Amino acid sequence: MWRGANVLFGILLLAALWVVIHNIDAERRFAILLTHAAPGWLRVAVSYQVSTYVCAAGVRVRVLRRAGVSLRVRALIPLGLAKLFVDQVVPTAGVGGTLLVVHGLIRRGVPQGLATAALLMDLLSFYAAHGLAIVLALLILWTSHHLPPAVLILATLFSAVATMVPLAILWLTRRGDRTMPPWVRRLPGSARLLEALAAVPADVMRDSTRLLQTTLLQCAIVVLDAATLDATLRAVGHPARPAAVFASFTMASVVATLSLIPGGLGIFEAVSVVLLRLLDVPVEAGLAATLLLRAVTFWLPMVPGLWIVRREHP
Repeated sequence: MWRGANVLFGILLLAALWVVIHNIDAERRFAILLTHAAPGWLRVAVSYQVSTYVCAAGVRVRVLRRAGVSLRVRALIPLGLAKLFVDQVVPTAGVGGTLLVVHGLIRRGVPQGLATAALLMDLLSFYAAHGLAIVLALLILWTSHHLPPAVLILATLFSAVATMVPLAILWLTRRGDRTMPPWVRRLPGSARLLEALAAVPADVMRDSTRLLQTTLLQCAIVVLDAATLDATLRAVGHPARPAAVFASFTMASVVATLSLIPGGLGIFEAVSVVLLRLLDVPVEAGLAATLLLRAVTFWLPMVPGLWIVRREHP
């Protein structure tokens, strides 16, 4: 499956290069757009990203408060930066960063079972929100008559993952360690996993209201990320239809998540530029806006993220 996905990634990159090669005259305009980006809109983009960290912290706070543990949102925001750093550097579809968050919660006095519950609820709401975002993005691309087959295939792959992960989590937490099949117990690291699952408060994972709240917060993160791309497009003087921006960002994020490249570097940019072009955004504007987006969402948080990771793992 991964080999086939990598072939599709290569095709998408070649398509992006073809677009750039056939728009050589756009290079000069691209440089002008990038160097003359409106500072006001860049500040708006940064504010959107700060808001995503608040929402991410809010996901954990909602779970912890359900069990009577009170931690302030601002106390958990640094963990969001650390999670972002790990997720960008190590391609684990968000799992590696989530494990770091669990470790950080335990260091802050949260019981292991509740910290694990926060991890599981984070993953559940993450995939639920992104599954909804994919459906909406596909509808936008389909109604616009711009739905490349490669994008549809990759969206289907991610949808399968987004379905299997929550089902696996719910199955594991509801069965408990005593009723696990023998083949599960023989898997490497299964003993530690089952021990952690046994300590998860069952009522927390069965709280549909809490799952809805955390999913809405994860949806807000997706919208804010897409709004960041909208802000960078406005910064270079080429605003686009919000629906087109949302679809481009969502599908580019899906492809980057499925890739084996840390942070989806190159993959995200290629897909974003190609889809924006299909939705009537000039190549030079799409590339400039996407690079500015990556500067805000990827490069800018790296330094504080690295510092926090080192502090969390002395």
